[in-house]
Amino acid sequence: MLTTKKRLNSLVLFGLITAVSQAQAGCEEAPSGERTFTLCKVWPAYDDQTIVATSTFKPDSADANNDGGNVDLELSLIRSSSSKRLANYLKKDAYYSDAVAYEGLSIDTARYKLAPESRAFGIRSSFEHSSSVNPYHKTELALYLKEGDTLRPVLEGLIISTSRGEWDGNCAGEGERTQRTVDIGNTTHNGFADLVVSSTVTVTKNFRVGEECNDTSRKLKTTRVTLEYDGKHYVVPVALKG
Repeated sequence: MLTTKKRLNSLVLFGLITAVSQAQAGCEEAPSGERTFTLCKVWPAYDDQTIVATSTFKPDSADANNDGGNVDLELSLIRSSSSKRLANYLKKDAYYSDAVAYEGLSIDTARYKLAPESRAFGIRSSFEHSSSVNPYHKTELALYLKEGDTLRPVLEGLIISTSRGEWDGNCAGEGERTQRTVDIGNTTHNGFADLVVSSTVTVTKNFRVGEECNDTSRKLKTTRVTLEYDGKHYVVPVALKG
């Protein structure tokens, strides 16, 4: 059962923005396993601006145990002190939830300065298949820019982290975890800075020795890929795309 803070409806949320901003604290509380929620976060790069994200799950059936369904995503940029909406974005069926279930999202306000006058914010969306034998988790990153009264996605579907494995349900097995970082490059294409994506893979093996379950892990060499802006969006290679 979600707490009141997690289940803020839009009217209550907007009424609280001013107090949150004055307290210089974000109002984000990441949902856990819930697909319908509203959260927000003060944007540190800009005075008096708050990012609001609403996720709405539409199940395939009335069966409460059915994970299948589509998820709508709505983003807003609002004036913290007045609740005035500055820009908006709505994408129907932004995600699909099934055996690999949509687990929620978080707002990323890292320094995504793509041009001298253009700074983006990120949305990280998480998906998970819970299994003791074949677990899987991934997080995707999208970046959005304010253009007039709209928010435009300039990067979508970049897998920022994954973990997967094959286990015997007891101890033995192998797993792999990939972590990626995004840095602003020194070169530009079509007016926007290139994005440098660094990937680090850690391989883990579990094995039983007597009554104990032991493990070993090793990191593979970090690799880097540069994403270029084609005039509409950053082109993400298939190998990095969700």
